[in-house]
Amino acid sequence: MFIEGMVEYRPGIDAERYVWKKVKSAFIERESFGFLHFPMFKENHASKREIDILLVDRDIGVTVIEVKGINIKQIEGIQGHIWHFTKDYYASKGEPFNQAEQQLNMLCDDIEKKDSLNRAFSKRAVVALPYITSEQWIERGFNQLLNMPFILFKDDLEQGTWVQKLERMNIYKARLDLQDSQWDALKKHFYIRNLAREKTDEIKSEKQKRFSNLYVFTSEEQFHKEKEEIDKLLKEGLKIYIFSTFSISTSWLVLQKDFCDEFQLQVFQTKETLLSVDTRIIQDGEVEASFLKNILSPTFPEFNLGQYIAVHTPHTDNLMITAGAGTGKTYVMIDRIFYLLEKVGITLKDIIMVTFTNASTNEMKERLQKKLLSMFKLTGKTKYLYFAEEVKNIQISTIHAFSKSILTQLAHEIGFGRNLKVRSFIKTKSDILEKLANEFFQKHSAKALVDLNLKFYEVTKMMKSFWDEMEKKGLTRQEIESIDWGTVVTEEHQVLKDLFQYVFKQCEGLLEAQKKKENAIDTGDMVRKLKLFTQGDTLKQLQTEKYLFVDEFQDSDNTQIELVASLQNQLTYHLFVVGDIKQSIYRFRGADYTSFKRLAERVNSSFTPVALNQNYRTTSSLLEKLDKVFSVWGQKCWGPKGKECLLPYTEDDRLKGMKITEPTIGEFLYPNTNKDNVEEETVRQILESVDIAKQLSDDENKRIALVVRTNKQALEVREWCEKAGIGTVQNLDGTFYKSDAVIHFKMMLDALLYPGEAKHVVNFLQSPYFRYAIPTKLLIPLKGDSEKIIKFLQLHMGNDFTQYLDELKRLPVMAVIQKIISEKGLLQNISSYYEVKYGDDPDIDESIKQLEIEIAVKQYEKNLYHLMNTIQKQFDSMSGTLWNIHEWLTLQIRVNRNENEPMIETKLGVVEITTVHRSKGLEYHTVIMPKLNHSFSNKQASFYIQDEKEMGDDKRTVGWKAKDIKNNYFATLQNYESFEVEREETRLLYVAMTRAKKRLILMMPEKTSENTWGNLLGRAFNEVNHER
Repeated sequence: MFIEGMVEYRPGIDAERYVWKKVKSAFIERESFGFLHFPMFKENHASKREIDILLVDRDIGVTVIEVKGINIKQIEGIQGHIWHFTKDYYASKGEPFNQAEQQLNMLCDDIEKKDSLNRAFSKRAVVALPYITSEQWIERGFNQLLNMPFILFKDDLEQGTWVQKLERMNIYKARLDLQDSQWDALKKHFYIRNLAREKTDEIKSEKQKRFSNLYVFTSEEQFHKEKEEIDKLLKEGLKIYIFSTFSISTSWLVLQKDFCDEFQLQVFQTKETLLSVDTRIIQDGEVEASFLKNILSPTFPEFNLGQYIAVHTPHTDNLMITAGAGTGKTYVMIDRIFYLLEKVGITLKDIIMVTFTNASTNEMKERLQKKLLSMFKLTGKTKYLYFAEEVKNIQISTIHAFSKSILTQLAHEIGFGRNLKVRSFIKTKSDILEKLANEFFQKHSAKALVDLNLKFYEVTKMMKSFWDEMEKKGLTRQEIESIDWGTVVTEEHQVLKDLFQYVFKQCEGLLEAQKKKENAIDTGDMVRKLKLFTQGDTLKQLQTEKYLFVDEFQDSDNTQIELVASLQNQLTYHLFVVGDIKQSIYRFRGADYTSFKRLAERVNSSFTPVALNQNYRTTSSLLEKLDKVFSVWGQKCWGPKGKECLLPYTEDDRLKGMKITEPTIGEFLYPNTNKDNVEEETVRQILESVDIAKQLSDDENKRIALVVRTNKQALEVREWCEKAGIGTVQNLDGTFYKSDAVIHFKMMLDALLYPGEAKHVVNFLQSPYFRYAIPTKLLIPLKGDSEKIIKFLQLHMGNDFTQYLDELKRLPVMAVIQKIISEKGLLQNISSYYEVKYGDDPDIDESIKQLEIEIAVKQYEKNLYHLMNTIQKQFDSMSGTLWNIHEWLTLQIRVNRNENEPMIETKLGVVEITTVHRSKGLEYHTVIMPKLNHSFSNKQASFYIQDEKEMGDDKRTVGWKAKDIKNNYFATLQNYESFEVEREETRLLYVAMTRAKKRLILMMPEKTSENTWGNLLGRAFNEVNHER
């Protein structure tokens, strides 16, 4: 068994993974086990050490390998244990062998506490240098030093001689081979056994598969009678719920603290002495619902009935969970997985989980693995360790990744090969539109366009925007070709309608032919093409009886809804869909906030509905005030006819605050502002909020957020803060692939792939990687001749760049990139890059300037590591070529506006500026909303597509406008869209306001404009009377 710790990208990680692969491949068939990143804590957790690679082999004993991803030029010298490094390495000095030896001693001291293992096995500590050859080492004369430790070089690892070399080196050599009992004891020390067999044995030994017991006690005598059994069941891994009419012994609860901390033991107590039930023991939720709803829940208000039902519903049922803000849906999803593992006996491979973002995917895996490891520590049951190792095999992915996996398996059904590529086809689409438009005007007079005061390029650009909108809405080729383009008022306008019909009856077919020729799809196809599979029985080629979890289901589009329904109808998938329609805020991407209703209509079997409304985020007093606003929006008095609600909010949606607090004056403020004083008043509220945060205890959430609608608004508010000397960090929508770290990385790929093109090489050399300052005046005489410019650069800098082109011939591309990052000192160069970038702005205070630089450097590093991690996951050793990585990144930069920059930790006093979309799932002590009078009107739009749920027949109607020319559907669809936009903005307001834990401040305009957040809030405030 070879176990990898979950570690984010960091300097040196590629070198460690390279050596780790060599270790695994050499020892996988032997009686061995190993760890990549094995943690060790000193007594009382005073400090932590982490072994890069730990190898335990029956024949050669225990080996600690310290890996250094360093090249020969980065070693200045070696004195005793201390190695001195050049400035372009991330550390100035290190003691690699001493570090490995101390780790070995610490580990073996712990192992040898068991008498049978004392001096029973061989030990060695080694240093691995995967980027340095033995020849380079000898050239530097390091092999002559008496203080030189045992080292594995690059050529040892490449040629496979390192294992024999390893066997010859020992710090201690055991006299005898390990006996069976000793080897078993050594494995047991690391909890390495035949986990698959032991998990099976454990399960077989259990009389009955069990997940939980719920106890209702009305006397202490009853409790004491069951206490020993409860202790036993906790150690076996059962979840225990205790309800009592008396106080449970504090000393017993202290003993069970670890189980309480992991929510494996939940105790609810009441002073209600008239509980009219006898002692009851309920196994795995098998009890009448009326008992839970009418007796337990009212008597024990802290009991979360919704969570209990969601977790314990029989596995054959489909679950539809409506989870309000802050109600613990992730906790419920993980507990449901445990229920399926324990009670039903499935494996993690039987589970598919679809999340909304890559960040959610990573978080879910980490939380699941953490829970499994915690259960192993609590119980000692090896089945949890087995499950923890299997987490890497669970299919947790975004909807696009999940869809691509299905497309890959079924590509042959729609005329594609298996090795599907993904590219943008942006230019191809433009070429197709121009080609079809030219064809049309070869048959029709182009004078008609001139008479309408329209230019050819304006019309093709307009059609491109139409096509993009169709793809956003998930329209298939058949739906696009059958669009109803309506009628026009005059004969002169008919030419436009005829043009649109001509082009859109053919454009998808031509694009499809090109895609099949290249065996490629675009990102929109990943979901859109699945609709082709939902209309027949093609999906039956996939595996059946899976357990499908879908998070954030309220943001699903029609195709995703169809897919989930088809997986249940055709393959008997057991569904667990969770979300909150009040938080459906991605309609602009085609999301349908009625997704739950539409799914229920399409699935042949029924759903068990469960509502989660116990909020663990916001104080109860603030929630009560927000509820009054939300209730107004939930009234059916809105819309064109005054019969619709803005927000789907009823009494059942009301959030119940579990943090009980008394109302305070400052928890919900909405001071009046105008355009002249809103900046000053906002800054005042920020400074007051910072002062309040400073007075909070260390364990409280002190974060302060300025929540806005758009990235542009965020930049405006940032300027206010800079002028006031307030430090900020920004959390904006879809900016990752536009960030400095990604753009500079792309410059590197351009230069490596096209080293003969001067523009790419010059850009790269002037980036933070090399930091060359190349005067333009020296290049002007070369008249843009790439060959001459390249020669000129080489004349002045030698092989400083070209050496890496040579490295590409011998090393994997990511290894070369890591060498460039390390050798050129990128992480050290970033700071000076931002000092130059921010240094020219005299309007920014110097202290704020330094803070901004510090934040920018941290964000750059985070973005770089996130990009490297993403590339590692996207490509294996075979597909990770320079060409493939370059093409993939080029596509992401062009079209990916969904990937967000990873968050960095903020210091106290630094305010976070975030868009609503980016704030979803986050929480802050104080939320301030400064931009409430900006219009969200859709009146500028020139194209509307009828919602699928509004269709009367098989054709979609569209409303279109070109200057003053409109079709007959335009006004109706525009009015419909206007109200839907107003509803979407209300849901955005709901999300923004429920991010607050304790304080919400709305900078209300004195005079509100139509179609603004301020107007929506003002109309609600007219109905309620809040304390000011």
